[in-house]
Amino acid sequence: MKASQLILLDHFVDHHPGLFQKKLWVDPDIFDAILDQISDHPIFSSALHNHQLPIAIQLVIFLNCAGHYGNVISPEDIAQWAGVSVGSVVNCTNCVMVAVLDQHDDFIQFPALDSQDAENVRSYVEAHVCLEWWNGFLAADGPAFGLYAKPGLHGEIFFDHKSNYSLNYQVNHFCIFFG
Repeated sequence: MKASQLILLDHFVDHHPGLFQKKLWVDPDIFDAILDQISDHPIFSSALHNHQLPIAIQLVIFLNCAGHYGNVISPEDIAQWAGVSVGSVVNCTNCVMVAVLDQHDDFIQFPALDSQDAENVRSYVEAHVCLEWWNGFLAADGPAFGLYAKPGLHGEIFFDHKSNYSLNYQVNHFCIFFG
């Protein structure tokens, strides 16, 4: 028997944002930003007019899957929590993964070396960080979040140095160092 607990997320946003973050591993504002970025992706529309879950629900399922790994949670657990089938959990996870990965070029951009942004970074590094990093090119301060299982598409590229399947992400802090 499946009874969706997704309605609790709306309550958590308004009254317990920490519980929202604990379940999905992102703040509600970041969730909304990710949703805005992926909502227009063609993977969420079907020429055959096949029914899909709302994109927000698919993102919720993906974030819950991606934020847990190993024996912590299974697709069956997520299916029961979300009130959907195991196949829907797999499909939602795959669709959102495609949409997120397709945003790579929009998320990763470098300012021109002679721009004010680059100069601001140089000044910050010189004042606050070890001088050896001043001539660096790129530094990202973002943790990895584990994936439940090896992704089906190009899964081996998600295998990290700690022998887990994971994605590195950065939402709050990103510094680029130029030489």
